Amino acid sequence: MRDSRSNAHLKNWVEWLREYVKAASRFTQESPIEVASDEEREVVAVKAALYARSLTLCQGSLLLIDNDLQLDFRIHTRGIIEAAMYLIALDRDPTFVTKMKDDDYKSRQSRAGLHFNAKDFNGTDDVREMLEDFLAQGLQGAKAIQVSTLLEGSEFDRLYRTYRDISGDAAHVSITSLNRHYIENPADQSAMLIVHPPLDEIEMHVTFAELATSMLIATLLLMKIKRRTDLWDEFQMLLRQCNDMIRVGATNSQDEEK
Repeated sequence: MRDSRSNAHLKNWVEWLREYVKAASRFTQESPIEVASDEEREVVAVKAALYARSLTLCQGSLLLIDNDLQLDFRIHTRGIIEAAMYLIALDRDPTFVTKMKDDDYKSRQSRAGLHFNAKDFNGTDDVREMLEDFLAQGLQGAKAIQVSTLLEGSEFDRLYRTYRDISGDAAHVSITSLNRHYIENPADQSAMLIVHPPLDEIEMHVTFAELATSMLIATLLLMKIKRRTDLWDEFQMLLRQCNDMIRVGATNSQDEEK
C-alpha cells in the first residue's frame, strides 16, 4: 500500500512524463536535421533513429502507466534505457556505428541459418538459394555487441545496472520475475496467481527516474546534431523538475526503509 505522499509523487511523475511526451513530439516536428557531409550521414541517421525509437517506447510507456499496467511499464522502460545506452556509446565514439552494423549482420547470419536448417523449412527454391548465398558469405569477422561494455567509463554507467535489474526481475523469464505472479499462503497451503502485479514504491521511483534520465539524455544528444530548437527552455524546465522529483523520491525511499 502506498501512502498519500507516495501517491502524490507517482501522480507527479505521470504528469511529468505526459509533458515530456508533448514537448518531444513537437521537437521531432521542428525543422529537419541537417547533414553536413556524406561521412556523417550514417551516424546522424542512426542517432536520429535511436531517438525516434526511444520516443516511440516512451509514448507506449505513458499509455501503460495511464492504464495502471505497472509491470508492463517497467518492462517497456528497459527498451528506452537500452536505446539511450546505444546513443551514449555512439556519441562517445562515432565509429561505434560499424560495431552496430557488424552486430546486425551477425544476427542476420544466425537467423538465416536457423530458417535454412529448419526441418520444416518450406521456402521456394529462390528463397532457399538466397539464404544459401547469404550464409556462404560467412561472418566476415562480425562480432556481437556486448551491452555490458556500452557505458564503461561513462558517468551514466548506472543505467546498465538498472537495465540488468529490469531484465532479471521483470522482462526475462526468471524465478525472480515469476515470483511476482505466484503468492503462496503457508497457513492453508493455498496460492494466488497475480496478473499485472504492482511495483513497490522503490521500483516505481527507480523506473520513472531512469526512464526520465534516459529520455533527457537522448534529447540532449539529438540536440547536438539538430543544433537549433525553440524548445530549449521547455526541456531545461523538464530537466529541473526531473532532478527535483528524483531527490524527493530518494528521500521517500530512505524514509520507507527506516
